[in-house]
Amino acid sequence: MFFGIPFFSFKDPQPIAEDLIIRTELKTEPPKKIQMTRAPKKQVDKQNLSSNSQAEAISSGNGNLGANGDQPGVAFKLPESGIIYYDTYVDGQQYQTGEIDWIVEGNSYRLYINIPYAFVGPFIFESRGSVDSYGIAPIIYWTQRGTKAPRYSRFDRNDKGEGRMFFSEKPEFTPVILPGTQDRFSLMFQFASLLNGSDKIDEAGGIRALPVVDYNTLEMWQFKSYGETESDDIPSLGKSVNRRYALMQRENDPYKRQVDIWLARDLDWLPGRMRSLESNGRVLELVFKQKAPVDRAKLIN
Repeated sequence: MFFGIPFFSFKDPQPIAEDLIIRTELKTEPPKKIQMTRAPKKQVDKQNLSSNSQAEAISSGNGNLGANGDQPGVAFKLPESGIIYYDTYVDGQQYQTGEIDWIVEGNSYRLYINIPYAFVGPFIFESRGSVDSYGIAPIIYWTQRGTKAPRYSRFDRNDKGEGRMFFSEKPEFTPVILPGTQDRFSLMFQFASLLNGSDKIDEAGGIRALPVVDYNTLEMWQFKSYGETESDDIPSLGKSVNRRYALMQRENDPYKRQVDIWLARDLDWLPGRMRSLESNGRVLELVFKQKAPVDRAKLIN
C-alpha cells in the first residue's frame, strides 16, 4: 500500500483503468543528472555598495548550480520548507488531520509524515537524506505503524549515486540501487523539485519511471502524467493549476494498489492531494488543508 495502512474491507477489488495497464515492455530512460536552480536575487544599487559587497551580490545571484558544482543537467529546485496539514479520509469519511513536515537546510532534507489512526496509534514515516547529482537522495527511510517496532531501509550510496539497500525487515536482501532511487514518499518531492525547475516536463501522456524503496522491497514504478490542468481537485485551493500522476501496473501482476498524486503549483508543486485505492476496495485520501512555516524546533539535527 502506498500509505502502508492496513485497512480491512469486504468490498470487491476495483479494476485498474485501461490507460494505466502496462501491456508491453516500456522503454526506461537512464536517470538524468540535475542542475540546481535558484530564483534570481533582487537588483541592488551598485553605487551604494563597496567593491566587496558588489562581488558578493553578483556571485550570490548566480542562477544555476549543479548539486555537486556546475554540472549540466535538468533544472531542479527544492520546494521551500513548510508544514503541510491534510484532511484524512477513508472511504469518504473524514478522520483526524494528517501532517507532512518538509524541511530543507543547505544540502540536507527531512521529510516526516504523521497519519493519525484511531485505536491503533499514528502511522509515522520519515525520510532523511541530501541532494546529489540526480536529485533527492534518501539515506534512511523508516516507518512505524502504531505501537509496532520501527522498520528501517538504509541507502548505502557511493559518489556516483549507486550502491546497495539494507532492510531491517529483510537483512538477507541487499539489492543494488541505481542513481535516483527514491522511497515511496521522497518520490513526490523529487517530482515537485523537477517541476519547480521547469514546468515544461511530463506533458500529458508521458511516463516517468524510477526505482522506489519501501520497508522491504525495491521496485521500478512507472507513473503516467496527465499534464498540467486547471481544476478544483484540491478543494481548499479552489480553481487551481495541478499536475496529476498515476501509478501504472503490469497487466499480469496481482493487483496491489492504484495511486494518484496531485501536485499543486500554488504549493511549489508540493502534493495537494494523494489517493490510494487498495485491492480490497478501500480508498484512503489525504487532501491539502493548510500550510504553515516550519517550527525551528523541528529543524534538522
